[in-house]
Amino acid sequence: MRSNAVTVADVPADELARTEAAELVRTTGDRRIVGVTVELDDGMTTALPERLSTFLADLLDSMASGAGVSTTVLPDEMTTTVAADVIGVSRPTLMKLIRRGEIAARTVGTHHRLRREDVLLLRAARQQTRQDSARAVLEAGEAFD
Repeated sequence: MRSNAVTVADVPADELARTEAAELVRTTGDRRIVGVTVELDDGMTTALPERLSTFLADLLDSMASGAGVSTTVLPDEMTTTVAADVIGVSRPTLMKLIRRGEIAARTVGTHHRLRREDVLLLRAARQQTRQDSARAVLEAGEAFD
């Protein structure tokens, strides 16, 4: 682990890194990266878990396409504004989800706070629903081909 934190602002978009990412993506073709091994400064190597390897592969794919890439640290507990942004909904929509019990929240005075874990679970569930819906539309369209 590095001892000094690096923020996105510290790492300008590097065209060479994008080019290298694009070359890797081109080389892998339609195959899926399932493993990544890192080499440490003492020569030791360690394999990353599949989920982390997939995350890095997705990151490289985004870089290769020229998309902006950023990282952020999410607090353990979020305001409704931050949570809505993470989930990808408006704050009023998030408040409806809270009232309907679709996501847990605790009240602090007149404000709501949401656990990071709950927010990320809801975001993942919504993404899965969108993917399933898109797949169903594609499959339904194939019936007309």
